[in-house]
Amino acid sequence: MKYAALLMILIVGAAGCVSLTNPFVHLKPDYTALPADALRQVATEIEKAVQKGEREPKIADREGIVVNDPAVMQAIRMRAARTTLVNELLDAGHVIEARNGTVTIVRNKDYKKATTGKQRDRNALVVMNENNDRWTLYEGILKASHFQRRSLSAIQASFYEAHVASMAPGQKYEDANGQTVVKK
Repeated sequence: MKYAALLMILIVGAAGCVSLTNPFVHLKPDYTALPADALRQVATEIEKAVQKGEREPKIADREGIVVNDPAVMQAIRMRAARTTLVNELLDAGHVIEARNGTVTIVRNKDYKKATTGKQRDRNALVVMNENNDRWTLYEGILKASHFQRRSLSAIQASFYEAHVASMAPGQKYEDANGQTVVKK
C-alpha cells in the first residue's frame, strides 16, 4: 500500500512539473538554417488537421521539411485523438497555450475550486501527454529534416503561432511578453 501511494505521488508530481516553464530558456527563434515560410505552412496544416481530429492527415514534405516520419505522424495521430480533451481545458480557462509551444495548467484557487482531485489528476495526464507528443513532433521534424539543433526554437515558435491561430475565441495564451491574454 505504501508503494502504491508513493507511486501515485510521483506520477502526480511529475505531471505537475509539465506545467512549469523555465523562465531562463526563451531563445529567440533562429530561422537561418531552415525554410521559414514552408515551416509555417507545415505547422499550420498540422494544427488544422489536429483541430479537425484527422488521424491520418495528408501533409506533404516540402523544401527539406520532413513530416512523413513514423514518430511525427504518430504524434499527430495522438494529438488529433486528444484534441477534444485539450480544447475542453482551454475553453474552461484551466489551460493556456504557452510561448514555448506547450500547454500549461493554470494552477490557481479557481481551478482548485472548479475541479476535484481526480479531475486535476486526469487534466495533468492530458497535459503531460499532449506536451510529450508536441515535443515528439518538434524534435521529430528537426531530426527527420536533418536541421541543426539551434533550429528547434524556430520550430517551436512556428507551431506556437499555428496553435494560437487555430485557437477558439475565449481561449487563453501567452503573448510575446509572457502575459496571459484571451483570444478574440
